[in-house]
Amino acid sequence: MTNSRHAASAALGAALALTALTSAPASADPTTPPPGSVTITRLTSSGSGCPPDTVGFSVDLQTYTFTLTPTDFRAHAGGTAEPTDRFRICQTGLQISAPKEFTYAVAAADHSGFADLQPGASGRLSSSYYFQGRSGGLYKHELTGPYWDNWTYSDVFSTGEQQFKPCGEERTLLINLSLRVDIGTSDKAKTTVMEMDSTRGSKIKLAWKRCP
Repeated sequence: MTNSRHAASAALGAALALTALTSAPASADPTTPPPGSVTITRLTSSGSGCPPDTVGFSVDLQTYTFTLTPTDFRAHAGGTAEPTDRFRICQTGLQISAPKEFTYAVAAADHSGFADLQPGASGRLSSSYYFQGRSGGLYKHELTGPYWDNWTYSDVFSTGEQQFKPCGEERTLLINLSLRVDIGTSDKAKTTVMEMDSTRGSKIKLAWKRCP
């Protein structure tokens, strides 16, 4: 009788443990901050490609992405353009707050725009991502004329390429973008243009990891 009671008790205990295990909620990703604990704020956008109040900003904290949509980011040359119009730059600074046990890096960025390049002309998008007080690589995307169409370029960083914010430090994340056009051998009387899309703009996604 005693053995039967022990067997029944053990079976009941195992059943209760199994029920607790299967009914428990799935644990959160330990490398990602808890929902609601992150804020992403645009501090400023400045430069010849983004005069004051010309850059829209939106955030999706479900996917940890933010989007910059400049309304007047455009480089052009030829025709009636001034020599300085061929190059435009826009720098955006962002403050990203998260629990101190997490840090982040730029994982990927998608940039969208339009170009009208005359035969013999060229255009270039350049991008860099880094923290205040540090430096970052420069990524270049080239177009050659004749070209009349939308364009989309992506910068995607592997885990080894990602530059994470130093743990325990407050740093501003800086996004530098520039557009350049050159008339080359094209007809100088005709205008060559490369511009950022004012609706899709630049979409930047963050990666996370725990601090040591």
